[in-house]
Amino acid sequence: MRFISDAYWDRGMRKGNQDSISLQEVRIKGKMAVFALVCDGIGGLDCGEAASGFVAEKMTEWFYKEAIIMLKRRKRGRKIEKSGLRALYGCNAEMQRFGEEKGIKMGTTVTALLLMGRSYFLWHSGDSRAYRITGRGLGGKIERMTTDHTRDNITLLRCIGSYPWKRPDVKKGYLRKKSVFLLCSDGFRNRLGEERIKEAMLPETMGGREQIYKRLKEMTEYVKKQGERDNISSIAVWIE
Repeated sequence: MRFISDAYWDRGMRKGNQDSISLQEVRIKGKMAVFALVCDGIGGLDCGEAASGFVAEKMTEWFYKEAIIMLKRRKRGRKIEKSGLRALYGCNAEMQRFGEEKGIKMGTTVTALLLMGRSYFLWHSGDSRAYRITGRGLGGKIERMTTDHTRDNITLLRCIGSYPWKRPDVKKGYLRKKSVFLLCSDGFRNRLGEERIKEAMLPETMGGREQIYKRLKEMTEYVKKQGERDNISSIAVWIE
């Protein structure tokens, strides 16, 4: 399958940006692989920007040092799932040690997606989201692939950071042609209903990388006009 992807990242109305993203595209034995990640540093805690950046950097490193090797060797999906979990566990442990040394608390959400061939793998902790958009026109559908780990849509119950380890959700499945995966922080989707996201990201309307970028930018500008003050991050992958 052919993947076309792009991202849009905006600090919104904040002075700084506590979101971090990663979008990597490589070819492995003639097949394209994509790794996409959105992290949102937790507001109200220390070093939100450093927390999200650290996890984004470490998981990108994992993709190049471990995931690509496993994909080349055609390792079973279960091994890839566990490897991604170990990498996130390592991030959590390092941040715990750092937090104890500095006397601070820090954390970040993470939603990470790995695509190759006909398969996808998804790791998720927090309230960033992953969606899948399929179908055509009025028959189009949007599926939320992740569950928000929150209480009353406010208190975050799970993250990667200087807290006791809570296992992220892991999901795997098969890809569908003519579909779109969207990863986003809560600043992106807070003021966007799922119907509006679906209409903007219908696979049949994706004409290439420039079109993906344009749609993500348009939705970002829309939520800013609606008063969104948080950082805004999004990544879309079109399965052609």
